[in-house]
Amino acid sequence: MSVRVRVVLTGILLVLSLLFALFAARATVSAFQSFQQERQQGDVQTIRPWMTIPYISHVYQVPENYLYDALHLSSARPSRRTTLQELAIRVHRPVGTVIHTVQASILLYRREHNQDHPRTLSRSGVRGGETT
Repeated sequence: MSVRVRVVLTGILLVLSLLFALFAARATVSAFQSFQQERQQGDVQTIRPWMTIPYISHVYQVPENYLYDALHLSSARPSRRTTLQELAIRVHRPVGTVIHTVQASILLYRREHNQDHPRTLSRSGVRGGETT
């Protein structure tokens, strides 16, 4: 191949690589923004077994004591680093049950304290069936 053909091919590959990198960066930024939006809204469906009570308390803005009480752990508090998975093992319950209890207690706390944290936000920006 001539030098000119090599330069052209290299240029085309470089442009394609840059386009791919831009596409990947845009997808990454979009995914991060989506995650941040869910976190700010406090969607309880995002609670996972690796999370700890202090972390959940901070992210979902619910007092730790409230969550420990909901799990009936007020008298024997686990370490602050204990995950929901470890708590489930400790209390001999499925982790899904523990997560559901935490989710329900967060929603109940919000209702009791009149906090406006929707569970979902539609693409149109309308919350929970409201119309604008």
